[in-house]
Amino acid sequence: MSSETLSREALTDQFAPSPKAVALAEYTHKLEAENRALKSQVGTDLRLCEYIKEGLPRMTPLEPVPFNVPDTGYQQEKTPVLILTDAHAEEFVDAEEMEGLAAYSWDIFEHRMLGAALKTIETVRSLRQLYGIQDLHIWGLGDWFCGAIHPQDDGYGTSMTMPLAVPKTGFQLARLIMTLAPHFRTITVTGMCGNHGRTTIKPTYKMTADRNWDMSVYLTAKYICEASGVTNIVWVMPRSIMHVTDVMGWKSLLTHSGEVHMNNRVPYYPIETVVAMERNRRQGTAEMFNYWFMGHWHHSAQLDNSVFLCPSMIGANQYSMFNLHKQTVAAQSLRFFDKQGLWADIPIQFDLPVLLYPRPEPERLDATC
Repeated sequence: MSSETLSREALTDQFAPSPKAVALAEYTHKLEAENRALKSQVGTDLRLCEYIKEGLPRMTPLEPVPFNVPDTGYQQEKTPVLILTDAHAEEFVDAEEMEGLAAYSWDIFEHRMLGAALKTIETVRSLRQLYGIQDLHIWGLGDWFCGAIHPQDDGYGTSMTMPLAVPKTGFQLARLIMTLAPHFRTITVTGMCGNHGRTTIKPTYKMTADRNWDMSVYLTAKYICEASGVTNIVWVMPRSIMHVTDVMGWKSLLTHSGEVHMNNRVPYYPIETVVAMERNRRQGTAEMFNYWFMGHWHHSAQLDNSVFLCPSMIGANQYSMFNLHKQTVAAQSLRFFDKQGLWADIPIQFDLPVLLYPRPEPERLDATC
């Protein structure tokens, strides 16, 4: 007989696993079986990737839209940045559960993605009367999905499974980019990963991008744009949870911000502490930054004129409304940089979902029953 003694935790995991562990194991087993079946048909992992790419849809690119750049000199040049974060594309928010104050579905997600593109075009066309605007940056700050981090409930308020949601969301990002592409000389897309897209039970700081559905969204959008013949897109997909990018000589640190922990409130003081620590750590290096942009908090705020919490596309859900008790507006952010730094912030606010999905009237009981 073996002299090895199992701990209480090991015994529990072996003979009485939690619903969370069971659901995650079943989900993982299903994905692995699908992957093995595909590999048996097409061969190696590399061939599997090419096989999946071949199945992605193509779109017909739009003709370039001519625009005039006023001869105002570099002093008047502006570069817009469209910030997309916390879409939670496949999450479903029931209007009745939200007292009619919010709702979310795949249709609303599609509507808001297209609305963000059209609002960007409208704003840029207006400003081009005065300023030289030729290029665009798109920053994806992560959390494209509600994800599978709640495996204790197979349908945790979602409208579809992750294997279905990933390519559909990648297609929507590609459509947004291809809608904007004809209106700019170059579009630089920087894609960061969030915490909801992770495929691990607990957050990890190693191989973060390799274990995250968010990265699959950027890769899918990239493949679709390339296969569709769009050539003015530059893709930047960092494998780190933090990345410094340069816009008109000003450096911005991009992160989803899962590295700052919260306790049922937006932790303003811990955020300021982390910012100070990062500035100290990067002092004297090329990775020093002027601004810090983060998603994650589903909240719009500015700290110390250089730290920006960006609003979420999904807006309010049950967690923000009943656990955090805070006002969460569905919006994205369109920022403009010039030679002097951050020039303007134009919020892209979406239609109130209560107008699309009014709260149903409660059923009334017959008093004679």
